[in-house]
Amino acid sequence: MQSMTGQELLLFYMVCDESGSMGPNGGIQAINTALPELHATLAADPLVVDKSRLAIIAFSDNAEVILPLSKVTDVSDMPGVQEAGVTNYGQAFRLLRTTIEHDVESLKQQGFRVYRPCVFFMSDGEPSDQWEPEYQNLMNHRYHPGIVAFGVDGAEPAILARIATLKCYVGRDTVGAGRALASVMSSIGNSIISSTSNAHDGPANIDLPPVIDGFDTVPLMPLDTL
Repeated sequence: MQSMTGQELLLFYMVCDESGSMGPNGGIQAINTALPELHATLAADPLVVDKSRLAIIAFSDNAEVILPLSKVTDVSDMPGVQEAGVTNYGQAFRLLRTTIEHDVESLKQQGFRVYRPCVFFMSDGEPSDQWEPEYQNLMNHRYHPGIVAFGVDGAEPAILARIATLKCYVGRDTVGAGRALASVMSSIGNSIISSTSNAHDGPANIDLPPVIDGFDTVPLMPLDTL
C-alpha cells in the first residue's frame, strides 16, 4: 500500500453478531443484503476512498476478520456473515485488540497518521460469556477504539450501554431485526461519509445521527473498575 507522508486516515471496524439467533430473525440476511450496497456507496465517495479504511469482524462462538482493513476500492466483493453458534462478546473484543494493534502499527510504519479507530458493534442478544476482562484489555490498550453499539431484537440495553463509548442505539420491540439492521447499515454508511468529510475540512470527529428510525438512544454506562 502506497502512502503519502503524514496522510491522515480514519479507521472503521464493523463487528457483526452472527450467532444462531441472527438467522431466524432475519439479521443475517439483512446484513448480507446491505453489505454490497454499503460498499458501493462508500466506493463512490472520493473522500471515503482517500481518507478511510474499513474492516469487518464477525463473531459467534469465535471471532474472525472476514474483511481485513482495506481501502474500499481495493475490495472487489464484500464478504458475508453466516449463522453459527452462541454470542461470545469476549472473542470479538480479543480479536479487535490484536487486529487494531497490528493495523495501526502497519499504517504508521507506512507513513500514515492514524486517528483513533471507530467500531460499529452490532448484536441481537445477551452475551454467552464473561466478556468484561477482554473488553477491559481492549479499552486499556493505547490504541483503544471509540465504540458505537447497536442492539436489535431483544438485545440488553444495559450491557450495550456499558460497551459503547460514543453512542448506543437499541431497536424498539416493534421493529424486527431485519428492518432494524437495514437502518443500522444505512446509518453506518452515512456516518463514515460524514466523518471523512469532517476530517477533510477540519478536526476529525465521528459524526453520528441523533436518532435512527425505530431505535432509542440509550445513555452510556461505562464499565468501572472496582
